[in-house]
Amino acid sequence: MSISIDDICGAILAGGRGERMGGQDKGLVNYQGRPLIEHVLARLQPQLPRLIININRNQHRYNKYNLPLCSDRIADYQGPLAGIASGFDCSDSPYLLFCPCDTPSLPNDLVVRLIETLSQQQASLAVVKSPRGMQPLFCLIHRSLNPSLRQYLASGERRVQEWVLQQGPAICHYASDEPFSNINTLAQTQDEQLQI
Repeated sequence: MSISIDDICGAILAGGRGERMGGQDKGLVNYQGRPLIEHVLARLQPQLPRLIININRNQHRYNKYNLPLCSDRIADYQGPLAGIASGFDCSDSPYLLFCPCDTPSLPNDLVVRLIETLSQQQASLAVVKSPRGMQPLFCLIHRSLNPSLRQYLASGERRVQEWVLQQGPAICHYASDEPFSNINTLAQTQDEQLQI
């Protein structure tokens, strides 16, 4: 199985409530002088020519990045799986690569590593695993799994890792947790210890 970069659209998940950020739009919260979404774009754009951003508010502010924006079709902030589903709605690429908007140190080799893992293990979904455990929002998914995702969401389930595991994923092992450290609170945005 051969996968080309041209077969993949990257989707940055920025559609959450930001509850631990006091309800702020997490992607737009400043970290080390610029919005979190800009850190992620700086890491991901050199790896993938096509990107979309999953958002559910502040469209006028995200328009500045000149990328397609897609909102959840499922109302009331139903979680990351709803964002993943919206990614499939907004792109016709055979594969979608997902990552969250709050991980400013995401790996510079994420796309290549996930492609290699998916190809080698002949799976339809590849997911990152670091020493801390599975990182289910860092994944590469073939669109053939879209019906399974829709069925899972229709059943009322919202647990990302559970759905990922049901797909028999290929596991992409990383030796460090650091690239997947996320900014969850406003206090962390003041913490300069997480190096970019």
